[in-house]
Amino acid sequence: METAVKRDERILIIDEQSLSQSYLRYALEQLHYQNISYADRAQTALTLCRQNSYDLIICAYNLPKGKDGYQLFDELKSTGCQKISCGLIFISADTDPALVHSVLELQPDEFLAKPFVIRDLQQRIERVLKRKQQLRPVYDLLEHFAYDKALALIDQQLSQAELHKLFPLLLKLKGDILLQQHDYSTALAFFQAMLHIQPFSWARIGKVRCLIQQQQERQAFAELQQMLARSETRLFALDCLSELEFRQQHYQQAQQHILAAADIAPRNLLRQQKLLQLSRLNHDYEMQYRAARDMVKFARHSIHEHAGLYLNLARASIDFALSSEDSEQQARLSRQANMSLNTVQRQFSQPDLMQPQQVLQARLLYLQDHKEKARQLLTELTSEEQITSLEDALDKAKALHEVGLTEASKTLFVKISQYCRQQQPEPVLQTYLAQEQQERAAMAHGPRELNNNAVHLYQHGNWQEAFSAFMLAWQVMPKNAGIALNLWQTLLTSPRPLCPAEQQQQLLQQCQQLIDNSKLKTEQLQRYQQLKQKYLSKLA
Repeated sequence: METAVKRDERILIIDEQSLSQSYLRYALEQLHYQNISYADRAQTALTLCRQNSYDLIICAYNLPKGKDGYQLFDELKSTGCQKISCGLIFISADTDPALVHSVLELQPDEFLAKPFVIRDLQQRIERVLKRKQQLRPVYDLLEHFAYDKALALIDQQLSQAELHKLFPLLLKLKGDILLQQHDYSTALAFFQAMLHIQPFSWARIGKVRCLIQQQQERQAFAELQQMLARSETRLFALDCLSELEFRQQHYQQAQQHILAAADIAPRNLLRQQKLLQLSRLNHDYEMQYRAARDMVKFARHSIHEHAGLYLNLARASIDFALSSEDSEQQARLSRQANMSLNTVQRQFSQPDLMQPQQVLQARLLYLQDHKEKARQLLTELTSEEQITSLEDALDKAKALHEVGLTEASKTLFVKISQYCRQQQPEPVLQTYLAQEQQERAAMAHGPRELNNNAVHLYQHGNWQEAFSAFMLAWQVMPKNAGIALNLWQTLLTSPRPLCPAEQQQQLLQQCQQLIDNSKLKTEQLQRYQQLKQKYLSKLA
């Protein structure tokens, strides 16, 4: 009777459930694997991974107290805690599409849904280990960034007919290396050649990356429109379309694409950050708040958790509250901002966080109509010589403007502009900073006073000035139904045209659409209905 061959590959099982661990132990022993380690929580797994080198990690999603399996997997990849030659099989009883798509973005070698049978596990393990073993020489070269040698070895392996089952993976690796080397002309020719052989998804993605880098945006657009219809390339297509729409200054379309991508795979924090920045650029304060909230939610316990996330959530809460006319909503958002600040004070104790917190306290006072107290608090702050955080500097510039310290705000915005010219921040953020500076310079008052000042001008018969003020208020708060109603009323009741006829008709339609889709206060609703009856012929 033949003795079963023992397998010496080092395997780490990460699962909180003892029953699941026992089942995996039994399954692996049945498959003759003997060098097995176990961890029931993320921190234990990280310690083991730092101390040992594994051939395979089987990671469950549900883990207790802190990081979940997704966050652990993300940290292992981000920190390079295990070599590329280490396989990773992700297992989960939770198969919610948002989680599955998020996990697949991290590119595990296999995703296995619970419950599963031993045969399924065996097939996945053997497939992953065999693949990793055969490609280990290539992976070792990639670990040391020896891209030319890796390409040469891949070409050599592609000439070996007995490795034909590995050809698709070898070809994908070759394309990835060409992109890493920024050799976009060679890479484009390679991906096009692959697509003539077979419509590989990775080749489609690689081709578009090359087209974008070579400024061939029209062709990239055409490719991406086709990729939207395919589930395996839709996420990539949405991300790229958002980037291309932003380049063409189509900011609303860019936001719509990145929002669709975030809905598919919400745990990608870079994508949520882009959504936050684009929504700010579009004055979509509700979406800005949602993105900031989701970033905090998904970053909690992960390596990406930091004080700036909570500060940005407080800022987004205040921005959203300032644009709202709902007192209950304002109160909820104010509580959220305070909770975020409390978290910063409790979890983070860096000295450089004191001033950003004080600025936010001043903005909260301004939100609660304590403008003089807010002004006094900001006046007492020290003036920093150097900018260390763009978000902190921008928030301070906004706060100074809100309380009427306009000269100090302008001076800080000049410093921000100089800093941007030197540091070249991310394009969406840089565009938003320039927009904020321009809009604040045009506003004599803070956002809360914009509409009230315009109402004052309207009541005194200063039609053109009132129109300009309402337009500025609506530009800054485009989803505020009260401002839309005031602008709509001004256009209808003015004794003389305030803008060209075509523009007026378009504005009337936009305002009315927003008003009809919003919940108005009792007084606003009565005024709206009276105006509609009186000016029905003008609206027709």
